[in-house]
Amino acid sequence: MSSGSKRLKIFAGNANPELAQEICQYLGVTMGASRISRFSDGEIRAEVDESVRGADAL
Repeated sequence: MSSGSKRLKIFAGNANPELAQEICQYLGVTMGASRISRFSDGEIRAEVDESVRGADAL
């Protein structure tokens, strides 16, 4: 990609991280850094641990 192009960032949840990793390998990108956890009431918490400014995030 040229310096003016947007970057592609892929993040995975808990459902199928292996599939997300295979997609990343196919596209030649690394998996985005993120954390998935649960609150005590069962709600899901997703945290993105890197900047996605100027990127297309999936």
